[in-house]
Amino acid sequence: MAAELKDFRGKITVETYCVLEAEHRVTGDDQSAIVRVVLHEWAMKKLEIAKVMDSLLRSEGLPGMGDGAGGNRREQG
Repeated sequence: MAAELKDFRGKITVETYCVLEAEHRVTGDDQSAIVRVVLHEWAMKKLEIAKVMDSLLRSEGLPGMGDGAGGNRREQG
């Protein structure tokens, strides 16, 4: 079963449009499919970065990503 797709609409630069249109003309792939693949690959890289960051934080004895790490922590001293 395929994952559910969410609708997203947004503005892109002229350069980005030209790349998408050229890719479409060469491959025949729909622009939305091209964007979906590119964004999915980007998101997977970001998830991997988050996993590594969580591991690094925990190895330093700091709260991990799901443990309240981030902006609400106050420095003591």
